[in-house]
Amino acid sequence: MNDLIRVADMLEIMQMRSDDGNLIPFSITFVTANKKEGTGGQRISYEAAVLYGFAKSNSTIRNPAHHANYTRNLVGVGTNEIRKFHPLLVEYFNGKTVIL
Repeated sequence: MNDLIRVADMLEIMQMRSDDGNLIPFSITFVTANKKEGTGGQRISYEAAVLYGFAKSNSTIRNPAHHANYTRNLVGVGTNEIRKFHPLLVEYFNGKTVIL
């Protein structure tokens, strides 16, 4: 059986940085969902990913409202693919089962 991790603890770990200031990569599996389009249900996994753009943005072009929509962006290590995910739809984080 996998160890368990709470969503709040997962989000804290995602923001951790190494001694050199870089974000520490994590593994993650989550399910997609798009309420507006009525799509989702696809399981996505990354062996190594880091959060992307989680600091406050000064951009006036578009505000993704991550806090209000409870979403985050990640990027796979070694790729340029930025992916939005819902923390409540994460199934596994660093080999642990995610619980509320």
